[in-house]
Amino acid sequence: MQLDERLAAIAAFVPHGTAVADIGGDHAYLAATLVMDGIAPRAVVGDLSAGACAAARRTVRTQRLTQQIDVRQGDGLSVLVPGEAESIVIAGMGGALIAEILAGAPVVLTRVQTLVLQPMNGAAKLRRWLYAHGWDIVDETLARAGGRLYEIIRAERGAAEMPDDVLLHIGVRLFAKRDPLLREHIEAKIAKLARAADGMNVSSAARRSAEYRETVSCLAALRTVFALL
Repeated sequence: MQLDERLAAIAAFVPHGTAVADIGGDHAYLAATLVMDGIAPRAVVGDLSAGACAAARRTVRTQRLTQQIDVRQGDGLSVLVPGEAESIVIAGMGGALIAEILAGAPVVLTRVQTLVLQPMNGAAKLRRWLYAHGWDIVDETLARAGGRLYEIIRAERGAAEMPDDVLLHIGVRLFAKRDPLLREHIEAKIAKLARAADGMNVSSAARRSAEYRETVSCLAALRTVFALL
């Protein structure tokens, strides 16, 4: 199976030799590749959708991985027994939802070593949650697939200082290593916030809101950082 750039970047962040759980794993291509490439000795694929689980089971059967990969239908980390997974992947969901999934299963997380997360939006909220709950973001990367740019986060247990808001939006590690796609990444965030600010600017009530002030402040900070690149 050929993974696209997004899934390949996610796979590259999974530590070798760890049992992995892919939550929201859909067709199970990622889990199957990790096992076949010898990165993960075993895997659990969890998904709330019965259709996704059926597709995942077909992949597992086709690749003859029924002994190494278990597909389970369920909500979030409820599909896991504590200690069963050393690495957890959650990809293709909103950052707020990913944080909610993690917050809802503290017992499962106690023995997890690594989180590999790919938020579709709300990355700043997710980063804030991680830093506030004993996770250190040790690496980040950007991947382009299907004409879209994706943020991928690798977090491990450890205390780390909460970054400034602008770096929560950009990603401390992405900024520190000057990811090749960093300028495009920041430009996209500026464009999104500018649209939001323009939308709120038409209403006097919206202009008086805390959300508007936060949006304008973050937009100015991102433009300042971008100008320094």
